[in-house]
Parts: sequence; structure tokens; C-alpha cells
Amino acid sequence: MTKLTPAQTALLTQVAAAPEGVMDAPADAGATIKALIKRGNLISMPVADGPSRLLITEAGRKEIDAPPAEKPVRLPKATASKPPADPKPKAAPGPKGKIATLVELLRRNKGASIEAMTEATGWQAHSVRGAMSGSVKKALGMTIVSEKTDAGRIYRIIDGEAA
Repeated sequence: MTKLTPAQTALLTQVAAAPEGVMDAPADAGATIKALIKRGNLISMPVADGPSRLLITEAGRKEIDAPPAEKPVRLPKATASKPPADPKPKAAPGPKGKIATLVELLRRNKGASIEAMTEATGWQAHSVRGAMSGSVKKALGMTIVSEKTDAGRIYRIIDGEAA
């Protein structure tokens, strides 16, 4: 056993005395709660519309010589230690550098030729083709089509992403 601070001991004692070893987290005990969670003495269960709930672990009970729980609390996996999922995923940042230059050229209504992309990036033709296949198609998930025209082959991003 490691030495607990008086605040940590008091909080563990309070949670252990609560029904089923579960209670609302006190608003003024953030640092104490974090330290006890890190040590494995408490588990924080997020609640959608209120303070998190604290659950004392068996290790926490041993730290303060509290008797084991009569009826262990079963936690759903999603609330055991993870915060609730963000309802709106954050948009991935757009491409940067020369890949952004390629995407910009490919989004034009008229598309772009390999020659235009090599001139804009300074890359060789095989590097432009590799970047379109790897970075633009696979990593960014964009759909590129190619058309053979009188002026040569033209590449363009589709899926309503043309500018």
C-alpha cells in the first residue's frame, strides 16, 4: 500500500460508505479524483446530464481497509472508463503542401493533365500518378476519373467535389 493524502483517504471513505460504493463526484475534488483514478482506486463513470459517478475499486477498498463490496457493481463497457463518444465527428483537416495543389487542380471542372500537375508540383510524372493513387484516392478517399481527350488524358475528382 502507498501513502494516501488526507483528502484521498476522506474521498475513498466517502465512496466506500455510499450504497454499492457509487456516488456523484464532488465538484471541488478534481485533482484528488484524478490521482485516485490513476492509482486504480476509483473509476469515473460519465453521466450525460450531471456530474460523473465515482465507483470505488477493490484496490481502493484495500487502501482504506474497507470491507469488500457485498454485491460487485457490473459496469457496461462503454461507460467504465471512456468518455461518451462525440456525436459529431470532427472533420479531418484538408491536405497540405503539394498534395493540396494536386487536389486543387483535380477539382477544377476541366480537370488537369499530368503535364499541368508536374509543372505545378515540380514532380516527375510517375510521382504525380503515385500521389493521385496513394494520397488522393486511398488516403483522402476521393474518386478520380480519367478521360482521353484530343488534348491528351485529363484527370478529375468526382463525387460533387468539383469546384
